[in-house]
Amino acid sequence: MNEHSFIYKRRKGLALLSALILSTLILVIDTRAYTVNPDKIGSAVFSTIQSGFSAVGSLVGNTVNSVAELKRLKTEYNALQKKIAEYQIIQRDIVDLKRENERLKKLVGFTRELPYTHVTSQIISKDPSAYFLSFTIDKGTRSGIRNNMPVIAYQNGFQGVVGKILEAGPNTSRVLPVISANCYVATRLQSSMYEGLVQGGGGIHTPILMRYVVKTAKEDIQFGDLIETSGMDSIYPPGIFVGRVRSIGSREWEPDLELSIEPIIDFSRLQYVVVLKDNLPTIEAGEDSDE
Repeated sequence: MNEHSFIYKRRKGLALLSALILSTLILVIDTRAYTVNPDKIGSAVFSTIQSGFSAVGSLVGNTVNSVAELKRLKTEYNALQKKIAEYQIIQRDIVDLKRENERLKKLVGFTRELPYTHVTSQIISKDPSAYFLSFTIDKGTRSGIRNNMPVIAYQNGFQGVVGKILEAGPNTSRVLPVISANCYVATRLQSSMYEGLVQGGGGIHTPILMRYVVKTAKEDIQFGDLIETSGMDSIYPPGIFVGRVRSIGSREWEPDLELSIEPIIDFSRLQYVVVLKDNLPTIEAGEDSDE
């Protein structure tokens, strides 16, 4: 087994040696005289060795050239991969800019139609906690913002209640959103005009509640009915959407209905808000006082 393995591993060398011996014999034997010519033997051996060196040199040269070519191709490949990654980043940035531009266009169109003096602002930080949520906007008292001013936003074709100014600083302000358990808004059903009081549920994904709706309104309330601000004894002007009815709660021993409301504003993707400086319409509708 070892002998066969030895021969198998060196089969190429043995084949070359056999070819060398055979070619030497053919060249040096004179078939007519059957005599051996020493000059021919030397010439054949030298020629065979020269051919072997030439083949080895060619193989080494081709190998070196192949390695150099592979290095060059690898360098070019890495450079192309880097450019592709850069182009992908640029493409994502362009897509994001287009989306941002579209949002800003809608916001500008919305604010131009507002009949209230207002300040457009951007959310710069969020601070959620149990049963109390707040976020910070990039405008404050220097822009005319004061505590308890109503905050609204435009989203999915609706102008909706966001909350109110909790604390106004010189350049930033904290907003108490309507989804906070500490926020209350006087509301009514848009279709039937039944009134109630909305209180936040304490979380982004927690439904808000509309309480103190008279029981007789049950037959007139449908799933998906819109809830809007009533403007009664409230900082919010009337007619701004708060949410939609998700379910109706009614117990026999309770005098009122309790409605579960899905907020009209998706707070998880809210970026821009509008602070109303005055909840009374301006003399000239559409007046824009963004600062």
